[in-house]
Amino acid sequence: MLSLSRAAAIQTLQNALAIHNAGRIGEAVPLYETAAPQLQDLSHFWHFYGLALFQSGATAKAIDCFRRSLLLAPGDANCINRFACVFLSGDDPDDAWAQLRHALVVAPDHPEAWRNIAEAERLRGDPSNARTSLEKAMALRSEEASWKMSYAAVLNDLELPEEALSALQSFSKSSTPTPEYYFQEARAFFDAFKASTAIMSYRKSLLMTPGAPQALNNLQLLERRVGRMRDGVKSATRACVLEPGNTGLQHGLTDALLSAGEIERGQARNFWRHLKPEILIIRQGLPEEWDGEPCRDGQVLLICHEQGIGDEIRFASCIPDIQKRFRGPVILESDKRLTALFARSFPGLTVVEKVQRSDTDPPTAQYRPLVQEHGIGRYMMLADLQSVVRPSVEAFPDQAGYLEPDATETAHWKDRFRATGSRPAVGISWRSGMRRAGARHNYPELKDIVPLLEAAEFLPVCLQYDASDSETEAIQATSGRQLYIPSGIDQREELDRVAAMIAALDLVISPNTSVLMIAGAVGTPSIGLHSQCGAIFFGAERDPWFPGECSLVKTGDRSWPALIDEAVPHLIRMLSSSG
Repeated sequence: MLSLSRAAAIQTLQNALAIHNAGRIGEAVPLYETAAPQLQDLSHFWHFYGLALFQSGATAKAIDCFRRSLLLAPGDANCINRFACVFLSGDDPDDAWAQLRHALVVAPDHPEAWRNIAEAERLRGDPSNARTSLEKAMALRSEEASWKMSYAAVLNDLELPEEALSALQSFSKSSTPTPEYYFQEARAFFDAFKASTAIMSYRKSLLMTPGAPQALNNLQLLERRVGRMRDGVKSATRACVLEPGNTGLQHGLTDALLSAGEIERGQARNFWRHLKPEILIIRQGLPEEWDGEPCRDGQVLLICHEQGIGDEIRFASCIPDIQKRFRGPVILESDKRLTALFARSFPGLTVVEKVQRSDTDPPTAQYRPLVQEHGIGRYMMLADLQSVVRPSVEAFPDQAGYLEPDATETAHWKDRFRATGSRPAVGISWRSGMRRAGARHNYPELKDIVPLLEAAEFLPVCLQYDASDSETEAIQATSGRQLYIPSGIDQREELDRVAAMIAALDLVISPNTSVLMIAGAVGTPSIGLHSQCGAIFFGAERDPWFPGECSLVKTGDRSWPALIDEAVPHLIRMLSSSG
């Protein structure tokens, strides 16, 4: 086959560009290929050929073309920008960001580069800079409606619902609302504590795109927030039907079932949690999983560590019943901060430190040496103990407290609290130490808890292990109450001593954190400030794991101040009864 002349190749390129611009990518690619032998030295040929390949899904070839173009014209900001899009689509925001920074050095007023670097920054977990970049892009090209939608999404990422709703309102004046519009509107309404309105927005989005699993998943989360547990199960089920291989959606259905009180169904599919990337650990060298039957042939049962400190404490409440059921030696793998507390609390239990995890992705853990040393014949995951001994709400013990703190340490803290006067000592915590998106729904703000400090005369003991000076100073200045900051103790690391300190208190007030779990586990009366009746409630109106807890739930459209107002009379009542 004869090759084209240079002139014919340029004409073919022009034809390819015209077809390409018309959106007929599949027809344009063969024309680019035909022209290639004569146009090796034209940067814009490689640029547009690479773009067509990228748009048709031939990513590896597209990367090669973009690189050829940039070797010939390293200052082509348009090409650099489109090259960066390859990395954005491949979930590689770091490389995309580096390319886009280069493009903006070459062309500081390149609107598409500013818009794309905003997306890279958002994917890198930097919504603040993403907002700034999008504002620059929109200033350069104000007519781009889709960028306004991206701006609303970033404002939602920043948990600025009022600003997001304002941006969406501006969008709706010039453009017809899309499924994405209603999706972002729902996010904003939810963050503004208007869950019922948010549900309506998600349903509008789903009327336009009924096959959107993420919208269904968000809908089921909101339905559960307002107490519509059965609706939550239906929405979560629909999401899983649409995308059955999505572990996040499958785990969402598990939580929806448990929240609705369908305990058997929920526990039967709780294995999905192990497939979530943030939880997945490859455990090597383990024997067969325990089938729930009594011990045979002197075998040893290993309970494998999982979850965070709070859940580890919660699920440890099942251990005495597991010991009775297994009727043989039991070993518990535990966070080292809890080994002494667990060993003291459960007679006959052997407690070992958590097997080291590798730093690979996913991490691995080698159990063979532990199995061989102790003659372990069966294992079970910690969070699966509930499926054996907690098949219903009625199966939970009525007695408060199952962990035994050190008696000497508890007496030490009681003496320290008494030394401040005769007031009852009340532990206060207001958030988890782990900062995550959506924190405004799970934890009150500092100003929200002030009415609790003003409600009665007591010694407020700070149980927020990572409280900053500015936080404690703000609480004290607003409430006029002096917080007792425990000295000489590391509340993050010395958990055995923390358990003793909490046991010495008259009451604990906390959202759903490890502090609240420890209070329940040592039997200290508590007021739990919950954001919802989640999976741990098993469909009940209060947390069945901790009988000594007064569980208050921020359901529906209520904000934290409303829940705090509800907590105040309970605080006064519980302090009166403790006296």
